[in-house]
Amino acid sequence: MLKHKKRSAAVFAAGLMIGMGAGSPSHAQGVLEACESEIVEFCSTVEPGNGRVLSCLYAHETKISMECGVAFEDIADVIDGLFFTIGSTLAICAPDLEKHCSDTKFGQGRLLSCLAEVQADLEPACSGVVAELSGELAN
Repeated sequence: MLKHKKRSAAVFAAGLMIGMGAGSPSHAQGVLEACESEIVEFCSTVEPGNGRVLSCLYAHETKISMECGVAFEDIADVIDGLFFTIGSTLAICAPDLEKHCSDTKFGQGRLLSCLAEVQADLEPACSGVVAELSGELAN
């Protein structure tokens, strides 16, 4: 059951990340390539974007190939790491977020963009994690 919940959360998160253009494009491409036949068979009528194709694949998870399932697991690991890094960044940068970005809406990378814009004025710990996270998202 735990693995099912992890996969469910990962698919949801992957759908959000890929749909918004965040995350690792190479991992997203890996899922699309590994699941190509499943996408054609089960999801050909689904309009791509905003995680709809991944949601469709998840709806057919009992019918997908081992290769496709492994690709989902790989992207789940990437997303877990990204969420950990984002959570750490929010915790470390809370004072800087309040000071420099309190009027910035959460989501779509706006907080990270705000912090990056004022990086020279950030506390050293926050500046370091902003640089690290910005680098990870650029790869």
